[in-house]
Parts: sequence; structure tokens; C-alpha cells
Amino acid sequence: MPAQEIHHEWAKTLAEALVTASDALPAGLTNDEQLALGWALKDLAIKAWSASPIDLPKIANTLFLLSETHEIGMPETTTELQAISAWIAGIAALTTAGMTDATLHLAKAVQHFRSLGQNANAAHTQVSQIVALSMLGQHSEATSTGVATQRELLDLGEFHAAGKVSLNLGNLFCRQNFYQDALKQYAEAGTLFEKTNDHNWQVMTQIGAANAYEAIGNFDQALSMYSRAISHARKHGLYAHEPVVQESIALLHLARGNLRDALSGLESARHRYEELGMAQNVANAEKQLADTYLAVKLVPEALALFDVAVKRFRDLEMPVEQAWAQAQRGRAMAALGRPAEEISNALHEASTLFASQGVSAGTAMVLLARAELALSMNNAELAGQLAGDAAKMFKRMDMLADHAQANVVLAHALLSCGNIDGAAALFGATRDLAYELKLSSVQVRCQIGLGLALVERGDMLAAKRPFQSAIELFEAQREALSGDDLRHAFLVDHLRPYEALLRIALLAPAEPTSSSQASEVLIQLEQFRARALGERLGNAHESTGSAPTDAVEQDLRARLNWLYRRAERLLSEGESNQTLLNDARQIEFDLLERARRRRLTNASDGSDGSSSDRADLSVSALQAALALGDVLVEYGVLDGELFACVVTCDGVFLKRNVARWLDVVDGIRSARFQIETLRTGAGALDQHLELLVRRSRVAQQRLHDLIWAPLSSLLTHCRRVLIVPHEQLGAVPFAALHDGKQHLSQRFDMAVAPSARVALRGFGRHPVLPQHAVVVGESSRLQHAATEAQFVAGLFATATVLTGADANVAALREASPSADVLHLACHGQFRSDNPMFSALHLIDGPFTVQDAELLRLPQGIVVLSACESGIATASKGDEVFGLVRAFLIAGSARVVASLWPVDDAVTMQFMAAFYPALRSGATAAAALRSAQSALMKTHPHPFHWAAFTLYGGW
Repeated sequence: MPAQEIHHEWAKTLAEALVTASDALPAGLTNDEQLALGWALKDLAIKAWSASPIDLPKIANTLFLLSETHEIGMPETTTELQAISAWIAGIAALTTAGMTDATLHLAKAVQHFRSLGQNANAAHTQVSQIVALSMLGQHSEATSTGVATQRELLDLGEFHAAGKVSLNLGNLFCRQNFYQDALKQYAEAGTLFEKTNDHNWQVMTQIGAANAYEAIGNFDQALSMYSRAISHARKHGLYAHEPVVQESIALLHLARGNLRDALSGLESARHRYEELGMAQNVANAEKQLADTYLAVKLVPEALALFDVAVKRFRDLEMPVEQAWAQAQRGRAMAALGRPAEEISNALHEASTLFASQGVSAGTAMVLLARAELALSMNNAELAGQLAGDAAKMFKRMDMLADHAQANVVLAHALLSCGNIDGAAALFGATRDLAYELKLSSVQVRCQIGLGLALVERGDMLAAKRPFQSAIELFEAQREALSGDDLRHAFLVDHLRPYEALLRIALLAPAEPTSSSQASEVLIQLEQFRARALGERLGNAHESTGSAPTDAVEQDLRARLNWLYRRAERLLSEGESNQTLLNDARQIEFDLLERARRRRLTNASDGSDGSSSDRADLSVSALQAALALGDVLVEYGVLDGELFACVVTCDGVFLKRNVARWLDVVDGIRSARFQIETLRTGAGALDQHLELLVRRSRVAQQRLHDLIWAPLSSLLTHCRRVLIVPHEQLGAVPFAALHDGKQHLSQRFDMAVAPSARVALRGFGRHPVLPQHAVVVGESSRLQHAATEAQFVAGLFATATVLTGADANVAALREASPSADVLHLACHGQFRSDNPMFSALHLIDGPFTVQDAELLRLPQGIVVLSACESGIATASKGDEVFGLVRAFLIAGSARVVASLWPVDDAVTMQFMAAFYPALRSGATAAAALRSAQSALMKTHPHPFHWAAFTLYGGW
């Protein structure tokens, strides 16, 4: 009787104890007992492969020790144990090591079994070898091995093992994009596994077939198969299959444009793979997550993941997966505008790998990536040729979803070449195909293309319909995304239809006495302005991050704080260390990514708390919120033209051609330069102060003439102005603009809001009359901050003062919910490279944008008496990221912040005028104007009195 049939109960029990309890190998076993134990360990390994892969390396090591300690003088038994050991070492290498190691171990096992005349066991071992050869890209050898092994197993009556070969051949054909051949193999495998009643392999077959259906665009059939697979797996306790199905379903959601479910599904699968110790699956899930980041245009984050994926796949000897990651890496680099040579190198490496493995789908994808790159570089002819070739290849392989993607690029190329009719026809046909396949992302792109084609024909009114349809489809996708970083990045990539509708509104013929055109322009402008912030303010429960939740994150933050302090110390000594800075940036990335993935995991159960802000701005409500003498001025830029919408209680007015945007940007640069001549310290420049004031006034007057004077006729009876700036206009100290006679602050109470929607919300959130102040003064970096804190606290009846060791993050969090006024005097740092890590520096480390968002503030006022606390990054869509935004999200009704560093002594004079006015019942805007007026008398240069700006409303 073969030794493997002598499976005593004790051998199974001992095998489990060796693995689960890490018991030592017992001494004194007979040869038969050792061999029985070897086969019991083999059976345990096969089960672990699908249920608990993390145990495989331990089982393989135990078998190796058993084979090495086997009694000398029994060569046949020794060889059999060595064969078992090599077999399981190969399987372990399939999940945790590299494919070359796997093939070597498995080949050794086959050789040992053949030498013993155990051809059935040799054939069983070759089943696993097919997988390793396939993963290495040795497809011909894998196919021939599979066919020969299948024939041998069927001859031996080993139907179950023959089914495994059919499954592996199906997977192999899928990797080569021969999907119909794959489906035949899966059908045969399913029949064989049903005959042998093996639930584990039935589930694997169902997953493989579903993947093939997904690849050819039969998504409904794919979802049905996935549903059957996961139900079967749960019913029979095959838990390692669940993340595989999760990942596959997530990829189907990605293809259809269901981005939230794609992201959450991939992250859940990746986390489960990690728990199970499935290294290759973790690498694959990370790459798929990067694909989804790229789809939502979170491009820097996607590129970072692709960089890691390429290296992992190279180390794991998975050339096909490496090629896919490299191709996507090239697309990400193109989206970031990296040098053409870098992009070309990445795509060339991917193309070479695909060609060497015979993966036609990969070759077609590289062609499509090159077409997209050519189109972005205005080489429409080349783009059309490449996209056309890719489309033909995808169609031959029945890859309909990818065929549709290629057709979209081809249609855009036709449109750029002037073939309007051809482009429109292709956009229409592809839209219909996308509708049939439920590919919402492709539908969006086709509707945009149809709108652009109609614009080229000059039919603006007809173009509105496809643009509006594109927006409706896109908004449904965007609404489901968790986190304003994802929503904003996705919106920025889809601004085209919004801008097109804005352009149509601007070009519409205006009725002389009607404000309908102006209202329509304002509504269209607000469709994409500061949308993510508006949604966050409308949903107090949503968060983009959280306090450290585990030891790993706490350690990361502690390490980051140490790096900050070390870098700061070196800088104060006149040195710098790029390695320190690089380490800090990597930890920042890791922390943001951990927070994002927590959100993605939560989103899978619908608990992300996301909300939509899709309703049009109510212009009538905005007008009703404005009193007589109140004006809202919202700037916009399109096609290089600065225009403005002016809203009063009496009407809405549009001012076209306010200025050329390039001239405005130059004017802003000049005005800021003149203001910041005092940045290095006023003392040394006092003797030139009159000249500097005059120069600054000239620059401010030039900027005034560009952006304000054209609106003067609409502002005749104005007392209060709320400004909604556009991009760089956010850095303008509007109070300092000079009309030749006086500064704007001498005429108006002024405030800034990121959008009219946010302004309208702010009008309904008046700050409470300040009674209790929470005042923070951190002097280790800002010398007089503690003095300022004590001074400000003395201006209030009650105050909580946090200075010295008390000026820490925990104390701020604890005290802030009671603050009618939260005053923060400390060193501030704006990070243009990573605005989420802009920070106020407290005694125990930085208090970042993420930290500020997590505060729960009352409806009061926050005053950021810190360097550059009002500076923010304004990106496309006018989404402004910085500390002011964070405190608005935290609940503050108004935020006062500085656009540049101000002298400590001057700041105290400013506060001495600002807070008494505020406490007397003046609005924040009136108190700000009062303080500016008082300071202007003793410090006439706007550097001193115009730094502070009010955000949120009057």
C-alpha cells in the first residue's frame, strides 16, 4: 500500500500541532510514521493554499526539516519525503517568493516522483508547475506542460487533478487574452470538479470564468459568476477566495466607472491579502488601487504606487504584471507632464515585456497610451493612427470595454484634425456601445466629445444638451467618492463640460435691462468653484482624516516630528539635509495614504458620510441675503479673459473683459513684490520708508486699475464687499488696492469667500458675540508669541491661556470647543508642495491642516496670528487648500489670517484695535477695517496693516 494512504489520525493531529502550535519535530518516529507525517503535512499545505496561505512557509520549512532528519540508509523513503518537501516548497514560493524558485522546487519534486515510479504524483506536481511557468511568462512551455499533464491524468483516471489542469490552462489563456479558449477550459474544469465534489476548486473555476467574461465586456454574466463564487466560498469556509472575488468585482466596478465601490473593494481585498500573507496578491491589489487612483486623477499618489508595484513585480518575477504596472506608470508620468524621455522609456519597457510574453492586450494598451500622449502634445494625426491600431487589436480580442476607450481617443484625434462628421459619428457609436456595456466613464467622455463637435459646427444651443448629460453622468460618479481629495481631483479632470457651458453663457446675447445672462454666468461658474469645500461645509460629519488610531501611525507621527525638528535645527545652523527632507516627505505621504485607505474601507459600508452639492446656486437667495449697500464680487477667468459677476440686493451684473489675465498675474506679482520689500525687517529700511510706501502705492494702483476700476460704476453706493477671487487673486490684499486717492479699506468693509455658495452659507452663520477666548502663544519659535497671548487674553472677560508647555496639541483640542474666539499666536508654515501639511507649530509639534479639520469649533472667530496662515494653494476649480479652509471646515464662522509674516510688536497694536471693536459688537469686517485704519496712521506701509484678511463673510 502506498505510504501516502497510511494517514493515521495521529499524523494529521501532529501535523496541525507542528504548524499551529509550533511544536518541535518528535524524535524516534519510524520511517513509515515519518512518511505518513510528510503526506499529512502536504494535505495541510494544499488546504492552506486556499484557506490560510500565511501558513505555507511554516509548513514548507517543517517538511524540509523532516526530510533532512530522515533516517539515513532508506534512500527510497528519503527521496519520497524530499519530493513532498520540494512540492510544497514550490507551492509556498508561488504565494510568497518568486516564480523561478517555485519552478525549481517543483521540477525537483517531479524528478523525484518519476524516479520512484510515482507518475500520478509527478503529474499532480506538474499542475502547480503550470501556474509558475505561466506567471514567469513562459506560456508555450506552460501550455505544452498542461496539455501533456492533462492527458496523463485522464489516462490515470485522476479526474480531479485533470480539472486543476483545465483551470490552470484557462488562467493561462486569459493571461494571453484568448478568452474564448479560456472559457472552454473553465467549463471543462467545472464539470470535473462538480463530478469530484470539490468546492474549493469549483470556486476558483467560477472566479476564472467570471474574469474572462469581464474581459470581453459581458459584465452581467461576470457579476453573476462572481456572486456564485463568493456565496459558494462563504458556504464552505473558503475564506481566502473572498478577497480574490472582492478584487475582481472592484475591477468590474472600475471598468464601469463605479469608482467608490472600486476603491473600497480593492482596499478591502488588499487588507485581507495582507492578513493572509499573500504577497503576490497584495502586490496586485496595490497596482489595481493605483489604476483606480489614476482613473480619478489622484495622479501623484498613483505614480508613487506604480513605482512600488514595478519593483515588487520585478522582485517576485512576475513579468506580465510588471509590464502592466510599467505601462500605467508611463500614463501617470504623462498626466503629470514629466519629460517625454522618461515617459517613452517606461512605455518602451512595458512594450518590450508584453512582446516577450506574447500579451497582445498589453501591446494594444501601450499603443493607446502613446496615442493619449500624442493627443496631449497636439499631434492629432499620430494619435489617430495609434488609437486606431489599438482599437482594432482590442476588437479582435473581443475586449469591448478597451475597444471603446480607444475609440474615444481616435474620435478626439479626428475632431482635432477637422473631421467633425467622422468624430461625431464615432463618439455617437461609442456612446451607444458604452451605454450597452454600462461604461459610465466612457459615456461621459463621448457626451463631452459630441458637445465639442457641435461647438465646432457653431451650434452652441445644441451643444448644451450633451454637455449637461456628461455632467449628470459625471456627478453621479463623483458623488459616490469618499473624501474631498478624491472628489476634487476627479472634478479637475472633468472641467471641460463645465467650462463649455460657462463659455456658452458668456457668449449668449444679453438683454439690455435684464440680469438673466449675468445670473446664468454666475450659476455656471459656481458649478465647479470650490465644490469640495462646499460639500464639506454642508456635511459636518465627514472627515478626511482622523487622529492616530494605532501604534504604527503614532510612531510615524513621532518620527515625522523628530525629522521636522532636526531639519529646522540644521537650517538654523546654516546646513540642510536632503535625506531628512526626503524621509519626512515619505512619512507625510504614508500618513495621508493611511487616512485615505481608512476612508475607502469605511466607504464600503456606506459610512463615509459623503454628501452632494449639485443643486444650482440660488441667485435669489443670495440677493435676499444682501442688505442695501452689500455687494458680492465674484471673479472668473476663461480663455485668458478676466470677467466679474457683481451681485447686489437689486440685481446681478456681468462685467466682461475686465482685463487680460496675463496682465493681472503680472500686476499681482509686482504688487506683492513691493509689499514684501519689508519682509526682512523694517528697521534697516526706515530711512527709505517714504519711497517704499510710494512705490507700493503705484503697484497697488496699477492692480486696482486692472481688477477693480472697471467695476467702479457698479460699486457706487457700496459699503461692504465680499470678494470671491480666482486662483492667484486669492493672494491679493484687496484692502491695500489704491484708487489714487485712498485704499479700498478706507471705503469698504471687506471679506473673502472661496465661492458664492460658501458665502451664502456664511451669511447665515453670524459669529456669536465674543465672551470667552482661548489663546495660544508658543514662543520657542516665535519669540513674543506668549507675550501676545497674555495681551490678547487681557482684552476678554474670561480666557483660557495656553503658553509654555501648555501650548500643545492635546490642550488645544481640549480647550477649543469652548472658544468664542480662538487666537493662535505661533510660528506658521505654508507648504505649497503638500498643503495638507501646512501647519501651526506648537510646543510638541506641528498642528496640521488635517488636525485643524478634526476640531469641533463653535460658531465663532479664529484668528491665526501666524506667518503666512492665510496663504493657500488655489488649484483648478478654485479649490483652495490651506489652514483657513481647515478652520472653516472645523466649524468656525469667520477666520482672520495673514498673507505674509508681520512684526510681533505691530501685530499686538493691530490686536489692540481689532478685539475691542469686536467685543463692542462690531462685525468682524468692521473690526478689521477699524484695526487697519488705526495701524495705517502709525505704519503707513501696507506690509504692516494689510496683512490680515477676513474669510467666510462680514
